[in-house]
Amino acid sequence: MKEYAIENEKKVDLKKLVALPLSREAYAQAHQSLPLACHDVFIEYQGGILLVVREDAPAQGVLWTLGGRISRGVPMLESLKQKVKEECGLDLDNIVELGAARTWFRTAPFGHGQGTDSVNWVYFARGRGNLKLDKRHKKPIIIKPADYTPAFRKSLHPYVLGFMDKAMKVVER
Repeated sequence: MKEYAIENEKKVDLKKLVALPLSREAYAQAHQSLPLACHDVFIEYQGGILLVVREDAPAQGVLWTLGGRISRGVPMLESLKQKVKEECGLDLDNIVELGAARTWFRTAPFGHGQGTDSVNWVYFARGRGNLKLDKRHKKPIIIKPADYTPAFRKSLHPYVLGFMDKAMKVVER
């Protein structure tokens, strides 16, 4: 994905676009009313792809990838690296774009009844460091190519499955 920080032929200072986090109430209202811009990453770690179980809605209790909302005013890959570091303690190398998708869920973390709507940029990267999940993720699993069987594939959410297929092709190289 290309990013542009130019307006009227002048470079835009991205630091001026960074904003303080919204209050819980303001974010809940935005979540209810707007699609969210997110980034997710399929991380190669210890010879396979790292998936985790989410503790929060949406996709609570579902085997998922790491990532989340894009940080305002922060270049995409830098935002992704920061998010992954917060969520699991890993650093990312060799980041490759896999594609984009939109996800809708009936559930939302705020219980407003409007579900979750997100536009997701999806990446593959190699993770390095020691895995240490935050409190919003549990049960890490490393899926190696030999473990990626038809039975396992059937257990995945369609969003995860579609990009996992692409990520596995990169791991197998």
